[in-house]
Amino acid sequence: MEPDGGGRRVEAERVVARDPLSAMTPRFNFFFRWFANYFFRDIQLDDATVQRLRDLESQGSVIYVMRYASRLDYFLFNTLFVRHGLRLSNFANGFHFDYYQPLWTVLRQRLGSWRWLRRGAGRALRPEQRETVRALVADGESLFLFLRTERLRSWLRGRRHVAQAERSDRDLLREAVGEVWPGGRPLHLVPLALFWRKGPRNERRFLNLAYGAPTRPSDLAKVTSFLLNYRELAVKVGEPIDMAGFVEERRERGLDAVVRMVRRSILIFLYRQEKVVEGPTLRPIHKVQEAVLSSPTLERAIEAQARTRQRSREAARADAESMFREIAAQMNSTFLALLNQVVTPIFRRLFVSVDTSGLEQVAGYARSNPIVLVPNHRSYFDFLLLSWLFYGNHLVPPHIAARENMAFGPFGFVFRRAGAFFLRRSFEDPLYKEVFRAYVAYLVKEGFTQEFFIEGGRSRTGRSLTPKLGMLSWDVEGFLAGSRADLFFVPVGITYERLVEEGAMLDELAGGTKQRESVAGLLRARKVLRRRWGSAHLRFGEPISLAAAIGDRRGRFAAEANADDVAEKRRFIEQFGNRIVERINEVTVASATSVAAAAFLGAARRGLLRHELVRSMQQVIDLLTLQGVQLTPALERDRGEFDDSISFLLRNDLIRRADDPRGDVLYFEEGKRGLLDIYRNAIAHFLARPSFLARRLLVGGSRDELAADLGFWNEFFYHEFFTPTCDGSDPVLQPLLDHFERIEVVERRDDYYRAAEKGHDYLGALAAQTVGLIEAYAAAFQSVLVHEELGTTKQLVRRITEAFARNELLGQVESSEASNRTTFANALDALVRRGVLVRQHTKNAREASFQRGPAFDELPGLCDRLAGVLGDR
Repeated sequence: MEPDGGGRRVEAERVVARDPLSAMTPRFNFFFRWFANYFFRDIQLDDATVQRLRDLESQGSVIYVMRYASRLDYFLFNTLFVRHGLRLSNFANGFHFDYYQPLWTVLRQRLGSWRWLRRGAGRALRPEQRETVRALVADGESLFLFLRTERLRSWLRGRRHVAQAERSDRDLLREAVGEVWPGGRPLHLVPLALFWRKGPRNERRFLNLAYGAPTRPSDLAKVTSFLLNYRELAVKVGEPIDMAGFVEERRERGLDAVVRMVRRSILIFLYRQEKVVEGPTLRPIHKVQEAVLSSPTLERAIEAQARTRQRSREAARADAESMFREIAAQMNSTFLALLNQVVTPIFRRLFVSVDTSGLEQVAGYARSNPIVLVPNHRSYFDFLLLSWLFYGNHLVPPHIAARENMAFGPFGFVFRRAGAFFLRRSFEDPLYKEVFRAYVAYLVKEGFTQEFFIEGGRSRTGRSLTPKLGMLSWDVEGFLAGSRADLFFVPVGITYERLVEEGAMLDELAGGTKQRESVAGLLRARKVLRRRWGSAHLRFGEPISLAAAIGDRRGRFAAEANADDVAEKRRFIEQFGNRIVERINEVTVASATSVAAAAFLGAARRGLLRHELVRSMQQVIDLLTLQGVQLTPALERDRGEFDDSISFLLRNDLIRRADDPRGDVLYFEEGKRGLLDIYRNAIAHFLARPSFLARRLLVGGSRDELAADLGFWNEFFYHEFFTPTCDGSDPVLQPLLDHFERIEVVERRDDYYRAAEKGHDYLGALAAQTVGLIEAYAAAFQSVLVHEELGTTKQLVRRITEAFARNELLGQVESSEASNRTTFANALDALVRRGVLVRQHTKNAREASFQRGPAFDELPGLCDRLAGVLGDR
């Protein structure tokens, strides 16, 4: 047994054909032992990787393959192998490593060897290296092969010298493969990738001296980058290549061809790992501008602008250049690193934790195809959280589509360099529209990760908004116009236990004016940092393939040969957008705040005894679990008495407590009703179908009647909840009926279902989850029905708000929190989709107005159906 560099005892290494000048050492000298103990102490290989490598060692020789020769990388793996008891490498090409050993060992080896006197000590004699590699493979030992070992000085000596060096390095791989060529000898190649830096790499005009030569990073740059980023090092161990099986399947192609294929497979793995971390190379902004403005479509738009406005083509092009600079991001690794240093302590102060799931799957897709992140939008922190999360996990941060209002003050400069590109609220200028379209097409073509909020703006109600299809359309068009094999859209569900902007959201829902973003506003928000806002939860859903969704229509959509193809593409984009929102809803997690809010708002009174609240919360969770909904880790741990969850609500003033001989009375103040509604709406799409079904069960009906009723309401409120509609029976129907029977709140006679005597309170609480929405739609539809002159959206929403308030005075409203502009506007949109209303856009009017549509005669029937539901409660 011998001590390692950290004081541990390891098995003495079995020396077989060991190259003393490049082999790893079980013991470092004083300086490198200190360096490893200080800088490498927190770096580990995970248990699964260690076990996998031990299994490979037990089978035979293992060759670890990296792209570039680096003493620092080799030193790190030497430390990790000793720490985890893995077999040490007996050879590495491209440099000497013996002076990392104790001094007396180095002198003894050097004095006993004449090779170090030969010129080019960094490269031992090629014949001897080849013999060493063959002997190590034959003896079943481990070694390192670097595919590129040429240094900066080699590159400066000319391309021929570099090519010779690459051939020499490739010859060593050939020797290893040649040893197993006859068959029967086990050998595994394991690709390795290390990342000492984060963020994209900028393109250099001459030579990126900060990083090194194009063929190998410089040792100085490696050490400098490591010292700056060693706490965030990423170690990527690829899937091993079984060379015996690989050779056997391709033997007929010959040894040289197989060596090339192996080398290419390893380079592809390393390229994909680097692509995920660094993304496409960032070009100087003037080169991006040149590429974007060279689009043939944009060239025609410039000419059309010059003709329309009677200006020279040069002036129109100058306008296009100005628009490009207004739009384009200028992502910069330095700014990303600085922003990370600023944002990290803020998030640690604001949130108890940032919980994620599904990110590794997204990284796997990003290795082979560009991805577009599509999160829901609940807070201004959404885009910062995603970029921070990607950067912290060695994934290139996305280019983010942001409204121009976010480009305020110096923060616009910072956000732009963090990857934000800005779009105007209006795209009325045709030239601006084409510049923006061309820029998005450039991002798709180059393979940059993108991010946009498909809802357009933040949801003030807590429910998902109808998707805005502009960015989605431009991404689809960029994909159709390019040669990309695929483009994956990643739905992201973001949930906050508490929203930092909840006060402003309530004001805006009540009719207040949205506050403009400003530096002063951010300074006033310092008080936010004095509080803890619970945890943030991000769930990444299964990426959706655009190529698979389009299928064989890609050629027709790209050509747009006729009006039918244009209309079909428009329908496809709308359906694809709805599908993305459905997926976002599916991956949203349920928090204690949402579950408790649903329990309170389902009750007929503002206060509940503690055991009543616990029972109601458990009933909500049972319904969520039935549908496969994920709970936050904290809520999952707190199931039972929900002590921590209730304490969180009390601590954050969402609810209050009053003493009572029967136990604690937990209640909410009337002014908090709207806030609870926002939090309840985060899971409202999971409660919608149980609520619709519960309302009908209170009346009773056959299974077919229940299915028809559930199908109608699910389709009617699709753009409120985005739960998938079904042509046949809803797949959730029977599991819900079985669940209701099991807990004895529903009884069945033959094919007829109705509420059991003890089930009225339970089903009533469920029905209450959607009653506010029905009340809001009823007020909206009735207002449209009784007014001949409809006017604009703003005018109609004002009249609907007044009608809702009158209904509340008359006792016809149970859920006052449902009164908000967003829901009333959604009700009008529903009438437009059904043809009951038609929007008319006039050139000089600032806002579209409504007119009665061809299906207006259906409106009385809809009003009666809504009134009938409200009358049955």
